[in-house]
Amino acid sequence: MDSSTGYATFIASLLLCLSSSPIPFANATASSLISSVCKQTQDRFGYNYNQCVKSLFKDIPTRSASNLKDLDTSIVKLALTNAQQSKAFFVNALNTTGKGIVKGFEGVKQCVDSYDFAVDGFAFSVRGIKDNDKSVSQILTQVQDEIFRCEKALGSAEIELPDSVSSTNFLTTLCRDVAFVITSQL
Repeated sequence: MDSSTGYATFIASLLLCLSSSPIPFANATASSLISSVCKQTQDRFGYNYNQCVKSLFKDIPTRSASNLKDLDTSIVKLALTNAQQSKAFFVNALNTTGKGIVKGFEGVKQCVDSYDFAVDGFAFSVRGIKDNDKSVSQILTQVQDEIFRCEKALGSAEIELPDSVSSTNFLTTLCRDVAFVITSQL
């Protein structure tokens, strides 16, 4: 076999492998799923569509989801991870506040309680989605209420959060709202 025939065979084989690879199609499916739920979330809750897509597409399991149930599960897991980070911040702040910093103690305490509930609610929701439990939407609504209580308590106490914590809290809320939209379709 001469070198030009070998080269042509190599290129043909490479093209065949690339064209039969499911990865571009999986990304296209995930991209369309994420686009669809972000559009619905924008319509229902007023989020910026591009920010929603960008935030969700950063997460590999979310980006890899091939159907709504898998997407819902990965988004709730992302919300759970972020809620755990927020809870850890507020627990640490409460421990600091409890050592003599009076301003904001009640607000921080409310956030510890709220994010404790949110962590448990998201953990339940992961299992509930898997088991087709219809109460997941109710739990996600209760989680939303608790996160709102935290925000209200922080506002009343005039507590400003570091940007990193605000971003984490925002992503938790975004994921909660996207999951709510998806769960209502399952």
